[in-house]
Amino acid sequence: MLKNSFLILSIFCLYACQPQSKQTDQKLYVFGTIVNITIWHDNPRQTQQALTSVSELFKQMHTQWHAWKPGRLHDINQKLRAGETVQLSHSEIRFYTRVIELSRQSNHLFNPTIGELINIWGFHTDTYPITTPPPPTQDIEHLTNQQLSVDNLNLVQSYLSSNNRRIWLDFGGIAKGLAVDKAIQIIQQHGIENAIVNAGGDLRAIGHKQKRNWHIGIQSPTDKGVVAALDVLGNEAIFTSGNYQRYKEFNGQRYAHILDSRTGFPIKDILSVTVIAKDGITADAAATALAVAGLDNWQLIARQMGVEHVLIIARNNQCQATPNMLKRLRNLHLTCQELTLN
Repeated sequence: MLKNSFLILSIFCLYACQPQSKQTDQKLYVFGTIVNITIWHDNPRQTQQALTSVSELFKQMHTQWHAWKPGRLHDINQKLRAGETVQLSHSEIRFYTRVIELSRQSNHLFNPTIGELINIWGFHTDTYPITTPPPPTQDIEHLTNQQLSVDNLNLVQSYLSSNNRRIWLDFGGIAKGLAVDKAIQIIQQHGIENAIVNAGGDLRAIGHKQKRNWHIGIQSPTDKGVVAALDVLGNEAIFTSGNYQRYKEFNGQRYAHILDSRTGFPIKDILSVTVIAKDGITADAAATALAVAGLDNWQLIARQMGVEHVLIIARNNQCQATPNMLKRLRNLHLTCQELTLN
């Protein structure tokens, strides 16, 4: 009897005495967005070290990667505008190479070289909504006639230059993706397997919470409700680009902050694009590019960018989605047209 009691006690301790994972939440600020980080881990020391490292990263990124404030990116832009060559670090080379690749895959609809166009519209600010009038048409045309794209950049080994001095790099269409990816990388380096980093609804998650998938909602572009829900499967990013949070409003007309570099004007028909991809940079760039592509062309761009999970919501509750995305969505409140990428 004593042996059986000892066995039961040992089995109980085997389970009860194991370190128990617990949830830790923290809010940080980067690129004009509140970032919510949730970690499910059994070592509080590792969790706090990871959160401290991510906080330091975001502080650095907010200053060094802002296109319009003193920092590394601002210095790079100044040198490119002066016709100078810039030497990049190893991490910068990888980032710029990926940015150029994504822009070309999108037929330049994701276009990080149109900072000057973004500036004259006033979309370089972190404070929304904007109530100033739109820029004069002739100023817009002057910039669109430049036909700026990543093809104006020359990246040779570690050296970056440009053949057009009107170029001004603005990574607003990919910055949150970069921040989320780097945050997840840091979290993993601290031995943490279960976490979610949510930057204003754009997120990347790894692992699980209490052995269950992370569960999220996709915000409706017409109100503050949830248009659908889905589970995050393993390590993946879910990003949404839309015109319902950042915009200019003047004389009763709303102008989305997402610009079509071909026309110089904001997108109109598409209200939101949600994309699932393997990482934040890809998801962020693709969501922006598909929003610019419009209802008639987004399938081509999605195929070229290797994105198979897409949800499009346009005016008048028009909804389109890929088969893979529809399989993932739950409680979808819209009737969606299923469109393949073939």
